[in-house]
Amino acid sequence: MAVSFHGAKKYKRRSKLGANPILKECVASPVHVFALKQNNGVKLTPLVKAGDRVLCSQKIADLDIFEALPLYSSVSGNVISVTDNFVTVENDALFEEKPSESAPKNPDDLTMREMLWIMRENAICEARVSTPLHVLLTDGKTPESLIVCCFDSDPYVSSPQFAARVGAEDILKALYVSMRVLGVKKAVIAVENDTMKTYRAFKYLLRYNTDITLACLKARYPQSRSDKLARALTGRADANVLVLSSETLLNTAAAFAGAPPVTRKIVTVSGDDILPSENFNVRIGASISSVLESAGYTDPAAVFIGGVVEGERAADLSAPVTPSASAITAFNDIKNIPKYRKGLI
Repeated sequence: MAVSFHGAKKYKRRSKLGANPILKECVASPVHVFALKQNNGVKLTPLVKAGDRVLCSQKIADLDIFEALPLYSSVSGNVISVTDNFVTVENDALFEEKPSESAPKNPDDLTMREMLWIMRENAICEARVSTPLHVLLTDGKTPESLIVCCFDSDPYVSSPQFAARVGAEDILKALYVSMRVLGVKKAVIAVENDTMKTYRAFKYLLRYNTDITLACLKARYPQSRSDKLARALTGRADANVLVLSSETLLNTAAAFAGAPPVTRKIVTVSGDDILPSENFNVRIGASISSVLESAGYTDPAAVFIGGVVEGERAADLSAPVTPSASAITAFNDIKNIPKYRKGLI
């Protein structure tokens, strides 16, 4: 399928998945910082105080309204401080897990309200924008169709591609749940033509399916933007569709399988050609510097949160990794920054 929007650009992809993609673990961050204010403007109430000891997957903040998304600790350790905006936890590196109280649940046996509650209590948000999934699925009129974006068109980002590559079957399970909640009958799974193994995996799983179609798009920027992707797939600029990322659906499938709440994020670390581009399993709240250290960047000259094209310049490397961080792009030498990015700085 050809790209069907004006201004598409083709960049040389820097972040590629190998034959056997591996999700690497990060160096432990000594301190984890958790923001109480969410992207939708909701401010959570802390459930812990300074001096308390918390465990991994323990709820540390919440608010008794539908739009709120609970906040869980991604590490075990002592709470250093609780302010109006942040909860700071000292990582004891033991990673003691709170005993799980959840069990696998069959979506066919649940009401829509029960499914939305599971999404809320498992802290599932749309990976690209950090909007709570249960809010996104109940916001506004029913869309014409649901689109699963299995890529990021930024040439330095491959975290969505990784999620789709390793979890095609789980993504389909969660897609059915989302379609049922939304009340939509049709969905599209979108991949780019430089991830053909992912395409073949979905094609096999969908061989008898008539409700979900598979689209293979030419790799172009900025095709992963919701509006551009909708236009590329429908040919219409005003198409009423909902776009979800592959990582969001992977987390949703895990929630219904009885997994602990979401406390980690797939983050691509890329940049200078001298260092390999890799995907990391990052605990939310870890410092940006600890993630960079894991990838071999000790003193980068420039760091962007996100991809190289639209990522924001990081002013403070001690700042925490948030649920919306899909990538950290770093350059040891300013000269290595692509020319198309230099014009944007």
